[in-house]
Amino acid sequence: MEAKHLEASPALSAVAPLRTQLQRCEDEPIRIPGSIQQHGFLLLLNAFESHIVGASENVEEFLKVPLQLVLGAEIDSIFEREVLGALRALAYLGERPALVTYLGAFQMRGRLYSVVTHQVESQRIVEFELLDRLVSPDMTNQVFTNFVGMLSQLPSEQELCVALTRKVRDLTQFERVMLYRFDEFGHGTVLAEENDGSLPSYLGLRFPASDIPQQARDLYILNTVRIIPDATYIPSPLCATHKLSVPASRFPEDKIAKIDLSNSMLRSVSPVHVEYMRNMGTLSSMSISIVCEGKLWGLISGHHSTPHTVPYLVRSACDLLTKLVCTQLMSLRSDASLKKMVHFHGVQRRVLAHMAAENNYLNAMADQMNELVQIADAGGVALVAGGHCRMFGNTPDEKEIHRLAEWMDETRDMEVFESRSLSRRIGWATEFSGVASGLLAIRISNVSQSYLMWFRPEALRTVEWAGEPASAEDKARSLHPRTSFATWKEEVSGTSSPWTKMEVESAKDFRGAVMTISLKRAEEAIELGEARFLQLTHALPHPVWTADDDGRLTYVNQRWLDQGLRSHGRWYEQEAIPAEDQLRCDQSWRDAVAEGLAFELEVRLFSETHKAGRWNLVRAIPFQANGARAGWVGTCTDLTDRRQREAALRMTEKLALTGRMTSVIAHEINNPLEALTNLLYLLSGHVAGDDEARNYIGLAEGELQRISGITKQTLRWAREDLLHPEHGSARDLIQDVLRLYAGQIRNKEVKVILESGPDIPVYGTLGQISQVLANLLSNAVQAVPVGGRISLACTANSDTTEFTVRDNGHGMSEETLRNLFQPFYSTKGDLGNGLGLYISHEIVQRHGGSITVQSAIGEGTSFRVCLPGNPVLTLN
Repeated sequence: MEAKHLEASPALSAVAPLRTQLQRCEDEPIRIPGSIQQHGFLLLLNAFESHIVGASENVEEFLKVPLQLVLGAEIDSIFEREVLGALRALAYLGERPALVTYLGAFQMRGRLYSVVTHQVESQRIVEFELLDRLVSPDMTNQVFTNFVGMLSQLPSEQELCVALTRKVRDLTQFERVMLYRFDEFGHGTVLAEENDGSLPSYLGLRFPASDIPQQARDLYILNTVRIIPDATYIPSPLCATHKLSVPASRFPEDKIAKIDLSNSMLRSVSPVHVEYMRNMGTLSSMSISIVCEGKLWGLISGHHSTPHTVPYLVRSACDLLTKLVCTQLMSLRSDASLKKMVHFHGVQRRVLAHMAAENNYLNAMADQMNELVQIADAGGVALVAGGHCRMFGNTPDEKEIHRLAEWMDETRDMEVFESRSLSRRIGWATEFSGVASGLLAIRISNVSQSYLMWFRPEALRTVEWAGEPASAEDKARSLHPRTSFATWKEEVSGTSSPWTKMEVESAKDFRGAVMTISLKRAEEAIELGEARFLQLTHALPHPVWTADDDGRLTYVNQRWLDQGLRSHGRWYEQEAIPAEDQLRCDQSWRDAVAEGLAFELEVRLFSETHKAGRWNLVRAIPFQANGARAGWVGTCTDLTDRRQREAALRMTEKLALTGRMTSVIAHEINNPLEALTNLLYLLSGHVAGDDEARNYIGLAEGELQRISGITKQTLRWAREDLLHPEHGSARDLIQDVLRLYAGQIRNKEVKVILESGPDIPVYGTLGQISQVLANLLSNAVQAVPVGGRISLACTANSDTTEFTVRDNGHGMSEETLRNLFQPFYSTKGDLGNGLGLYISHEIVQRHGGSITVQSAIGEGTSFRVCLPGNPVLTLN
């Protein structure tokens, strides 16, 4: 179909018949119509350009030569000499195929013609268009000089379009000349019109892209000028010769009927287009394509109510003017795009500067809604963040905006959404299509529901109709611009003006900047959180660490390092942790990771300062990130001191119980001891003459006295609060102790050496001091081998009195030395109760003194008891 320009935009009251015609037009072979119009004739030359192998049937009317004589004739016999000279000159110009060349204006059989030529495949087409007047070159030069000078003074696209439309009408003298532009979807809008009032005005009219089939649009780009002088013409078919005697002259009928006439100025017109022109009341039309950067930007269309011709040179001048204006249009568009880009960047810069200066950048963004709406040149804008909504301009209500946000949440990977027909994407959006047929939205957070949305209203609400209302006669016609406008409204209903690439890029750029700010704030928050975490963990008195599922350390605090532990590898694979504890940790850790439960285990930690090791409670719990386990955080709590306190408490309770039991036992022993003593006394009276019996009775009484002494000492220790300090002699105390253990010393053949000087006074609870010396001497006797050596010494000065007990026994280990004065600690197995040294230590401390020990394996042991000369007793 011949593209119908704007006025050729059909819109029907009966849509089905119209669409049928348009589909037929879409399929119509408009490039190979097989005929031409009647305002000229066409000749087809052979490959050698020596003979005429094809011609339009109307050649007889113009040349007054029968068609049969023209077909197959040599060109020398048909063409005038001037035409032949112009044709033969093309061979020296290097003419490109398909390029239309104007040969000039020539006389042929007494009539004036504009002659143009071009090649199709190997054939040359020569067209003769009847010329009613000559065009002066001075006229075209003057037109260009004046118009080009005016172009620089036109600052806007609209002014350029108006000036070009006016100039084309001045040159062509059409009654109505219109300029209309296509949008990116092919829909057209009349931007300028020059009209003498003879024909209706269509200024501001819009029509759908479907009115001009794609093949017609392609043809407009190829052949930019098209004229129909008389729409009532009868097409003249193309004919071919059958003369076989002419060299390379045969051209079959079926081939000439399919010859491509895309570049022909006489090409015949589609019947649908002829119907359109008749309905419009126009019998003549001309179109000039506005092609910018290889794309069909728009058309200039001239119309006349009667047949009207325009010379080829005038049409060419209009075409050239259009190309000049097109260059200026592109320059203006580039300037406008640059200004718009600068404007977008300026708006973004102001908004982002304010956001960057505030801690809560989303609140800062919400305070600039009047600026945000300009980022995409929208009618309204809404910000959804944190469950709240801020709106500005023409927008749907808050409930619908939240509904849109929920809809976009369903597609988590959608960062930018763009639509100019939202109701076609979301059915319920028809409820607010009046204010928001178009939506451009960006996601400004990957974590929370945060969106920035721009809205545009339905395009129909922005149309200003400048023409007359459609008459009943117009509505009855199947092809008419009024009904075409109705079709356009039907097609774009619920559709906004499109979002341009620059507007979409502006929104994307702004999103990128917001995400950068968001990321920076997130990084700052992370850094702050890490700083707080580090400060907190370093301030804690316990080792703190984090690890992955494999147990490999990812972080340790300073306390961990202070323990001499490594900061890498698995947390439990440390030299400070015994091998058996590592095995227990490994199994328990695997179980905790597999079940996702907290890990808890008591582990020993050894260090340079704690060679005996300290028990620690190791606890670790998993932490989450983005819904998945990201690692484990653990602590180590030292249990040693707590264990010692608990042990001390248990010891105290045990000692208290022991003391009570000892007191009871000692008290109960005293009664039978007194009875035995009395019985021995009575027995001695009966054996007065038996010296041996009396000797045994004396020994028995001595042993009973020793037992009585022990019980008395025990009662004194258990009832220490009843005792009072007293004066005594160090020699007497030592002698009493030696007598107490004389049997053991004699049996073991131990040599006891007394190293005391003059008799030294002792002040204190003498029974308890004697008990201390007895415990030390008993331990020494048990420690030395048979025939061993024990030395006892007592020294004094003005401040202190010192007792020393040394032996040459087997000595004590470091562990024994650490626990020596702990209650119930014994190296004697079932032979000891572990209370002797503990009680001795307590007694010395209550006297305000001290007891120390030196020992080494194989070298023996030395105990040193230091008591104040004038002790301050704490016997309460």
